Amino acid sequence: MQFYYIIPAIMHQKLPIEIDPFRLAKNGLVLEGELPLKSMARLSGALHDDSGSVHVKMSFDVDKVLGTPFMNGEFKTSLSLICERCSEPMQYDVDINCSLALLSNETKIESLAEQYEPWVIDSDNPVLLSSIVEDELILAIPLVPKHDHSCLPAEAWFAGDEIEENIEKKVSPFAVLSALKSKD
Repeated sequence: MQFYYIIPAIMHQKLPIEIDPFRLAKNGLVLEGELPLKSMARLSGALHDDSGSVHVKMSFDVDKVLGTPFMNGEFKTSLSLICERCSEPMQYDVDINCSLALLSNETKIESLAEQYEPWVIDSDNPVLLSSIVEDELILAIPLVPKHDHSCLPAEAWFAGDEIEENIEKKVSPFAVLSALKSKD
């Protein structure tokens, strides 16, 4: 079963749900529009709030020198994450630019030009447009999200030095042995 899309050269408002990347590259099309964060279930689980959208611009074409179909993607959004230091919500601005080579199988990855990352599409089924955007956004989330500024009060940055001063020095059980040894 084949799906056909009628897509203008530049699409500015509503993005299609499913795409045929090889066909888009062959025709040199550009998709541009907004994609809601709520449509990305895997990403939503990592967010504090999944309201908002991602500005998406995907330019499909074929490399003139190598003949490789590719997609240049630009994804811009602000993600609501939880700061790992203070456990408060924070905004994390994301501006992703990627160049993905469209490959029909993994054997072609080794012959891929350096400027491209592989996007293996191993079936003729349409691809969810939101899935590639979601993958790139997940890769952009920091492992440990934290504010750029010092978000904790000064008391929280306690190094433990004051406690060591107040602790009484314990007498070593071997101190008695050293005292006996010094009598000899």
